Amino acid sequence: MEMVVDLVADALRQARLVRKCLDAKLISLLEPRHRTFATDISRRLAQQDILNEAFLRDLEAFLAVLDKVIEGGTTLVWRGHEHDPDSGYTMPVRSDDANAILFMQGEIVDLVSAIEGGLDGAKAYVIANSFFDV
Repeated sequence: MEMVVDLVADALRQARLVRKCLDAKLISLLEPRHRTFATDISRRLAQQDILNEAFLRDLEAFLAVLDKVIEGGTTLVWRGHEHDPDSGYTMPVRSDDANAILFMQGEIVDLVSAIEGGLDGAKAYVIANSFFDV
């Protein structure tokens, strides 16, 4: 039981961090059509309505939106080698906004993992206890 409490506490801690990131920076970086979705996620985080599969699906959909926004703010540039101009590599160059969103996207991915851990831990607890109910 203590392990499940720890998993849920981790999810709640990460939710608080993500909410601060959303409210302080991320929402203002998004286009108006995506702000409503981000604001709804922030509201649900504030209400701690996060430990359910529906919220996980919404977070995954939001991550897909952020992927597109980051992609739109990223340009690939060619970096040739100094002594061999025919060889080199491409390198992504992101706008400041795309870099900020990329950082915050990582925090949301961590939140998804924490919520999954909490849900899986709670389910494991129920299953394990069912062995003793017989």
